[in-house]
Amino acid sequence: MNNIVKYRAVPSLFNRDEFLTPFSTFLDDFFNESIPSLDVGFFKNGAYPKVDVIDEETQVTIQAEVPGLSKDQVSVELEDGVLRIKGEKREDVNDKSKKYVHRELKHSSFCRSFSVGNNIDKDSVDAKFENGILNVTLKKIAPTPKQEPKKIEIK
Repeated sequence: MNNIVKYRAVPSLFNRDEFLTPFSTFLDDFFNESIPSLDVGFFKNGAYPKVDVIDEETQVTIQAEVPGLSKDQVSVELEDGVLRIKGEKREDVNDKSKKYVHRELKHSSFCRSFSVGNNIDKDSVDAKFENGILNVTLKKIAPTPKQEPKKIEIK
């Protein structure tokens, strides 16, 4: 006799995404303008890993929650002004002895990207991993001035 009962979600009266999208768009625009050093989609649907971005006076810290992974399964890369947090969690697919009734645990790879502004020291990025939390610290520097467009005379 099977004692496990699978429950189905009760349908909602409103579409959660339709309700939250205007707020998410407003907050994305606000934060992206307030923190020019990083371009992040704060409320991207389904974005993984979930992150906190902390803008301090001398640095920006990204805290990513990656439970169930070890330090060796996570990587941080900075290339061409884009910071990428990558990870991979694989299961043993050869184990046929397990009969799943319901599965929700994520067993795949992920990549989350952040555009890094010109006021971040790209040579001093630091990353630490402890208890399923990845902390990436980006030190701030004086932003490089934008060059004025040069007008080219047409002959």
